[in-house]
This record gives sequence, C-alpha cells and structure tokens, in this order.
Amino acid sequence: MRDSRPRTLVRLTFANPASLVYLGLVVVASLPVVFAPWSADPSFAPLWLIMITMPTSGFLLLPEFANGDSVLSTGYFLSAMAFCALLHAFLLGLAYRAIRKSLAPQVRTTA
Repeated sequence: MRDSRPRTLVRLTFANPASLVYLGLVVVASLPVVFAPWSADPSFAPLWLIMITMPTSGFLLLPEFANGDSVLSTGYFLSAMAFCALLHAFLLGLAYRAIRKSLAPQVRTTA
C-alpha cells in the first residue's frame, strides 16, 4: 500500500537523519533570537538563523528591505524563517531518499 501525500511530505521533512540534523541546527540558531530581548545587544541575534536558511531567506527577506526600511517586522521574519527551514528540510529529505535509492542494490527479475 502506498503512502498518502501528506504522510509522505511529513516523512520527507521530519523522518530522516539529514532533515533532523538540519532542523536541529535551525533550532540551535534560533535560540539567540528567542533570548534576544534579555541580552545587552540583540542586533546580531538573527544572523545565524539567516545564514543557515540563506538560499531562500535571502529572497523572502528582500521585499522587507526593498522599501528602504531597515527594521524587520517580527511576524514576517519568523514566518519566513520557519518556511525556509521547512522547505530546506523537505529538499534535504528528497535528496536523502534519492541517494538511498541509488545506493540500494538493484534486483533483477527474469520473466
């Protein structure tokens, strides 16, 4: 029986080692953002989170800076970072599955 699409999407995003390691790195990188209000200088808090999610976060954060305002709105920033992290985890899951399938021994059947 084949998996349903939502279940496959969840398995590719969360249930493989590559995605789990990446999401763990994102969680660790987001800790300074969570604790930034209580630190002395919160200006560099989102730096690691932006760098880890960079390929797509650069495109998603571009409209925020395009209007000349250098201040990020918190809701847009956090939702963009979450979307980027989940997208990257899904793509890592696809790559992991493709590598696993290519390394699996091919069984030939004769008819």
